[in-house]
Amino acid sequence: MYEQASVVSIQTNGLITVSCQSAGCESCAAGALCNTKGKTFVAHNHAEELLNVGDTVELYLPPGKTVFAGFITLLVPILLFPVGYYLPSLFMKQATEMVRLVFGIGGIALGFLISRLFSKANAHEYTPSITRIIERK
Repeated sequence: MYEQASVVSIQTNGLITVSCQSAGCESCAAGALCNTKGKTFVAHNHAEELLNVGDTVELYLPPGKTVFAGFITLLVPILLFPVGYYLPSLFMKQATEMVRLVFGIGGIALGFLISRLFSKANAHEYTPSITRIIERK
């Protein structure tokens, strides 16, 4: 999946801070659900092209990794709700609905914690790469 972004700052070790452009966001299929408008994120400059602040670049996000990251972020918490919901039944004979609900919400919280730890541990693998410069400033 290819996206367009503007270079905000240039860091050392081949990392570039970029921000989504409004023009790129308008053409993006996830534009209505995306929460990155105006936010910055880091991208790799593997080509080691000389970039300047304000340049428009094309980013490549591998589709398989993007789908897997979405699975980890969204589905793991949802899948852990029923696990947490039915867990009290294994340890208590008469688990109340409130106890089950609290454990279910705890399962969701655990799922978000797992996805956060996964994201921190594998951030370098899921960082987009700059493929080319579209427009120089």
